[in-house]
Amino acid sequence: MNYQPGHPHGFSSAIWMGEAALCRPLLDPAGLLAELKAMTEPFPAPLREALIRRFQWEMLFRVENAETAVGPWRPDPYRRMRLQGLSCVVQVLFALNRRYFVNEKGALEEAADFPITLTGLTERVSFVWRAIGGRTFGKVSTH
Repeated sequence: MNYQPGHPHGFSSAIWMGEAALCRPLLDPAGLLAELKAMTEPFPAPLREALIRRFQWEMLFRVENAETAVGPWRPDPYRRMRLQGLSCVVQVLFALNRRYFVNEKGALEEAADFPITLTGLTERVSFVWRAIGGRTFGKVSTH
């Protein structure tokens, strides 16, 4: 996992496998892409287990640390930490459902429709973001 600008969650090396799985080659005369795509189905069990283990740990770590970072006495510079914690939840849901995660855009909504998901996922996330949005530099807004 590489954390870098332009990727709110970061760039996981597993994305390359997802890119191979989901791409639609326009031209592949040597069959190289076909060979790579063949390695992506079925979703590899070791990859699934590694993604779940990796992101489940990080998800808990980020949420627990973000909780201690926001209090009435502290500013709120930890929005990114919570966003990355949420992204870890999405990564785990994609892996549990043997789906390739390649982009965070729309991933939450997609994960909400998976067979294995959290009940009311998007509503829960909206509630949390509204609650967090009420905090401005340690103060709760009154509107």
